[in-house]
Parts: sequence; C-alpha cells; structure tokens
Amino acid sequence: MKKYSWISYLSLGLPILLFLLLFAVADIEPLVLAQTILIAQFIGAPLSIILSVAALFKKNEKKVVAVFGLIISLNLTGALVYLLLLGFGMGEA
Repeated sequence: MKKYSWISYLSLGLPILLFLLLFAVADIEPLVLAQTILIAQFIGAPLSIILSVAALFKKNEKKVVAVFGLIISLNLTGALVYLLLLGFGMGEA
C-alpha cells in the first residue's frame, strides 16, 4: 500500500518555509540574521528539489505531495535566480 513518508512532507514543507523566510528578509533588522537566511535559501532550494525527486522515485510512495513540493521548489529556485540576477544588475525590477 502506498503512503506518504517524511520525505514527501519535508519536500513540501521545506520550500514553503523558505518562501516565507524569503519574504521576511526585508523586515529583519540584524544583518547577520538576514545573511544567514539568504545562505539557508541557497542551500535549501537545491535540497528541496533533491528531496522531491527522491520522493518521486520511491516505489512505495504516493506522488501528489512530492509533485507539489517539486513545483514549489522550482518556483523558489526561479525567484532566487531572479533576485541574484537583480543583484548583479542584469534584470529589471
């Protein structure tokens, strides 16, 4: 019987948490905390993609939560790439 495991829930929960932290960076006063959150973004985005793909390839795993986690992870990665390009002056705000 197929069921959801911790990998599926983590692949969905991690990018949602990272999205919330991405929008919280503008309101955070200490620079060290903001830098730590941005470093967590660039580590967590690929990690959430890897977790989603791992959950998709498990044979005894339901795929719905992993697919939603992958979609949110790819959106997060796109947002981070856009912000990185804005920082280098290659995009328009």
